[in-house]
Amino acid sequence: MSEGQDGLAPRRGRRTADAPAGRDALLRAATRCFADYGFEAASVRMIASRAGAAPNLVAVHFGNKEGLWLACVDLLAETFAPNIAALTAMAEDAKTPLRERLRLAIGMTAGYYERHPDLRGFVARASVEPPPRSDIVSERLLKPLYEGARPLIQQGIDAGIVPIRDPTIVFVILNLSLGQPDRVASALAALSTSYPTDEITRRMSDAMVRLLLNGGEG
Repeated sequence: MSEGQDGLAPRRGRRTADAPAGRDALLRAATRCFADYGFEAASVRMIASRAGAAPNLVAVHFGNKEGLWLACVDLLAETFAPNIAALTAMAEDAKTPLRERLRLAIGMTAGYYERHPDLRGFVARASVEPPPRSDIVSERLLKPLYEGARPLIQQGIDAGIVPIRDPTIVFVILNLSLGQPDRVASALAALSTSYPTDEITRRMSDAMVRLLLNGGEG
């Protein structure tokens, strides 16, 4: 499999409307594998096995593993877009009390990660990959999501609702804490038997409200 001079595939693979379901299965499996193992360790054979597809379908749909990784970035960008739009709308909503908008934003973040289990951890893992992959993730995923969230977070800081004065730290704490509920559940289960798995997202969301919104009161 050849690579471009920047270490990424020069082509992205076919994206026709009649592409079979195997393409989506490969995308989901690849995103999970890249999140769990990193780009180098996640082999095409591993991804295809998890997707229940033949390894040669990676070449058919994406060109090679680099093209598949780039398609995973596209997938996350698509799923982030509605959240970014919603965060922008929340920041501009003067009718809803600010504390309620902040609560909604935290709940929306928790809900996103619960609804998209295959996408969890990809950004965190890819952020520490060597360039150019880390640069691509920063520019296409991390920065747009942060810029969507920052105005609302800053409003909370300015109003004295959010006690942490740095919006970047608030953003990172929120997404790292809520972004991997499966791992949080495993850690909690190792320490206590009183945390039903189906309540982890709600409990973590409530905890973030209390931690980030001055106790969540008022």
